[in-house]
Amino acid sequence: MESSPNITIIGAGLIGLCSADALSSRGVNVTVIDARPGPCEGTSFSNSGMIHPSQALSWDTPKPSPSDLDAARVTAALAKRSRDLLVDMTKRLGLPVRPGGCLQIFKDFETARSAQKSYGEIGILSNIVIDPIDSFGRPACQFPNDNSGDARAFGCALEMDLRARGVSFIYGAADTDVRHTGAGFTVRVSDQILKADHLILAAGIQTASLLSKFEIRMQLKAVSGAAADFVLPEIIDDLPSCPVMDTESRSAMTVFKNRVRISGGWGLEDPASLVECWRDIAPALMLRLGRPRSTWTGVRPVSPVGRPYISGSSIPNLWVNTGHGHMGWTLCAGSGELMSELILDGRRDSRFAFSG
Repeated sequence: MESSPNITIIGAGLIGLCSADALSSRGVNVTVIDARPGPCEGTSFSNSGMIHPSQALSWDTPKPSPSDLDAARVTAALAKRSRDLLVDMTKRLGLPVRPGGCLQIFKDFETARSAQKSYGEIGILSNIVIDPIDSFGRPACQFPNDNSGDARAFGCALEMDLRARGVSFIYGAADTDVRHTGAGFTVRVSDQILKADHLILAAGIQTASLLSKFEIRMQLKAVSGAAADFVLPEIIDDLPSCPVMDTESRSAMTVFKNRVRISGGWGLEDPASLVECWRDIAPALMLRLGRPRSTWTGVRPVSPVGRPYISGSSIPNLWVNTGHGHMGWTLCAGSGELMSELILDGRRDSRFAFSG
């Protein structure tokens, strides 16, 4: 009987963890390495919580071309599969499943209807609504098939589950050196040397620099975003019942179990500007929330082709799973499943191919 392959994944964010989950569930020996001190310390750390197939269209393209729409359709298809997997995984991990639905607010009905038409072109169902609390009195697209959840809580719970199933984790590995040996890969981490039959690079924006060690060039755009957390007020009747996205700022307000989070932005490094934006949208609520209890900034890996890279490379058994942009939480489970099928089943899928 052929022995199970040894697979090393670099990156313990949601993409790397879900790749590990899909592979270990099929009996593969998996080791996950990350430069940070624990799981989900990168862009997974302060996520908006939205599992939103609705946002499959790249935020880098305000006026999408036919090729942009094609990319959005395949991303939306993967996102819908991923959403279903995430709901099942959330239940398996014993985490609460939140009610479905997300909203996106617009400046007027005409803009909302135009957006609704674009969503329909990529297979996304939306309804035009207006509500004094949930949409702050503004016209909105309501996405009944979107979901939400605490991305970091999910990632940490999944990491604990993976440990119990025998997956190994190495953190604080900033000095990781990777080499192709012909028969596989050698990964040197501090005083450890690991042998891997397959190597998956799921390290977000750092994936490009890791590939450069193999003389492979990957185009990834580093797009910054920010977040601010507020103490959950005692009176919550005027808080939206689902995540609310603001179209113009590319940001969202999400009510979690113990906090209110404003997060997002596109090329934004200062959380204060997001807070100011939401003071215009919901002045009374923001006055009551007061000052943020914490803030955060990070960098998303954005693929220039409008969809992530989930693919092999020019080097046999060297794989990439990155470039998800603002869709990392939404796409993580589906990306992990696809990665396992590419490696273990020899599946061919050109939709998310990387040419390097």
